[in-house]
Amino acid sequence: MKASCQSLTSKVIEVAGDYLDEYQEFRKNAAKVLVPNFLNIPIPTNVLNDLIDQAIDLQTKALKSYGVVVGQGKGKIGPRYQIVPTKKVTGKLVTERTFCVLPSTFDKLIITIKKTDGKAGADVAVCAKYSNGSIYNEKRKSIDKGKDSKGDEIRFVLANMEDKFLTIHLVQTGLVTNTCSYDLSIEGEYNPNKLEEETSSAKVIKRAVRVS
Repeated sequence: MKASCQSLTSKVIEVAGDYLDEYQEFRKNAAKVLVPNFLNIPIPTNVLNDLIDQAIDLQTKALKSYGVVVGQGKGKIGPRYQIVPTKKVTGKLVTERTFCVLPSTFDKLIITIKKTDGKAGADVAVCAKYSNGSIYNEKRKSIDKGKDSKGDEIRFVLANMEDKFLTIHLVQTGLVTNTCSYDLSIEGEYNPNKLEEETSSAKVIKRAVRVS
């Protein structure tokens, strides 16, 4: 079996659509906080931390409405839903594992998978999907099987991820009796130019509405 782009349920697509306005409103508020920072105007750490907390709360709220808990236990069958940022998720790959992230509030996502133990390797497919579930971008990498690959890591960088789903599919490679233990992290970054553009566009729209 090879890693592949994993499909999304119609329900999760519907839930993400219900929160689209809130996601876009969050990005407008994020621009007010972050754009001055990009222009080298210092912003208090507590303000930046509060912004990340808001992003986490929004993602958690959307997942709860879908009926799932962030992360969930290692024994969960089916995809595990994560939020951004995810500092570290540990797992043991026996056959395959899928992770999903609802549409992102971030412009860029960085996914890192590190092999921590085991004789098996891993075939990995990371996919970005539009709000309707169709594929936007797809990247593949692998971790070699064997004990010598312990400590190896692979990294994926996906740009233009605002309002897009993310799926991560890991498939065990090697003897069926072998496993691959791993750490997974997901980081998010904002693009100052895009935030400024979105803020400017919003102002133009508001002015046009007032004039009309």
